[in-house]
Amino acid sequence: MPIDSEYSDFSGRGAPQASDAEVFLLGGVLQDSNILAEVIPLLEPDSFYQERHKIIWETVLELFKNNVPVDVVTICSALEKADKLSQVGGKEYILQLIESVASAANAKWHAELIQRKALLRKLIVTSTTVIREAEDPTAEPEEIIAKAEGSIMELAEKQVKDSLRPASAIVNDVLKSLENRRDGLSGCPTGFSDLDRLTNGLQPSDLIVLAGRPGMGKSAFALNLATNASINYNKRVAFFSLEMGAEQLMQRVLCSLAGIELSKLRSGHLNSDEFQKLPGIAQRIIQANSLYIDDNLDLGIMELLSKCRSLKRKGGLDLVLVDYLQLMKTGKEENRAVAIGAISRGLKILAKDLKIPVVALAQLSRKTEDRADNIRSGGKARPQLSDLRESGSIEQDADMVWFIERPFYRSHEEADKNKAQLLVAKHRNGATADIDLTWLPQYTSFANYVPEEGGRGGSDANVGFGGDV
Repeated sequence: MPIDSEYSDFSGRGAPQASDAEVFLLGGVLQDSNILAEVIPLLEPDSFYQERHKIIWETVLELFKNNVPVDVVTICSALEKADKLSQVGGKEYILQLIESVASAANAKWHAELIQRKALLRKLIVTSTTVIREAEDPTAEPEEIIAKAEGSIMELAEKQVKDSLRPASAIVNDVLKSLENRRDGLSGCPTGFSDLDRLTNGLQPSDLIVLAGRPGMGKSAFALNLATNASINYNKRVAFFSLEMGAEQLMQRVLCSLAGIELSKLRSGHLNSDEFQKLPGIAQRIIQANSLYIDDNLDLGIMELLSKCRSLKRKGGLDLVLVDYLQLMKTGKEENRAVAIGAISRGLKILAKDLKIPVVALAQLSRKTEDRADNIRSGGKARPQLSDLRESGSIEQDADMVWFIERPFYRSHEEADKNKAQLLVAKHRNGATADIDLTWLPQYTSFANYVPEEGGRGGSDANVGFGGDV
């Protein structure tokens, strides 16, 4: 007995659909509910084009979830209870579905065909939205392109993947990953030994917020992380700077790696030994070819997502750093806190989507300096999570929050000149700690901490990033 097909206009085009496959799939399920476990992961109610089939599939999913057998009786009973039996054509239509298919043998193939047609419909809707937005005379092309790319990527990522694997394959992958780890780290190395021990490397999907007051060295520390990971550990790193230009950043990289004072490089007053160091350092950076710098001062979250996705597709991406969060271009949000919240959520989405750590720099409010204990003799104004400017969303989205502190900034005592600390104030998946570092102002660089009694403290301690150079 033929089943009537529903066909409606789809923005002036025939909608991609697989009506026969929908009929055969549902008929097969009603004949043999044992196939449900195989096809349920592939299909949502919206995967079906015909409205009556959406309703029937929703009912099937509800019965399956509640461990109720799926057959003609239970389906009709559930539909009648929801007052939807007449909407699908009554019990007669349910019986027609069963009669229309010989067996459930091809159910998975039918499910995959339905899924592909549903994806094509979603692509048409997405493309139509892009066209409409592009017709807006006030539209920004870059923003539309970034949104379109994000929507397409989202559709691609939602496609069901075969994630069910035997334990034998999983254990082999785990052993292989252990063999490939450097220094036993599971995440991206920072080059700072105490920090790597605490975090086991920067972990995929983590959003890390690095905060501090102006002048504490946030940008310097972030650049240390970027250079360590790319030059010393061959990781592909993208550094987005909304404060300094690419040339300024590269000057800092060269000075730290070569052990040359930044002021001498900028003035050109280098001796012959220092001049001879630079070509070799430059060659190391060129050969690594793994550090990317973007100094667009008008960077928005959608453009950032687009650029990172492009890098990931072309050659891989292991770490992203953004200097700094509050300078990023915001959308049309009325409230500043809402706008910053949208950016922090976007950065967290980036980390999860690309399965990489994202380090975002952030400013602290003046509360750190104004706090009462700051003015007491010998007092210390320790940064707190609430000191983050527009802190609510940033603190919530971050998996880790670090604060950079340099005692000399407040004490102006010579003994504190090279002291620094990284305060790990939040660590969602581990412990918090205060990590001692050495600050090398002449190179605008941080290094692993070495006590002065070891004979290597002070301004010459471990010249270079993290002491690994």
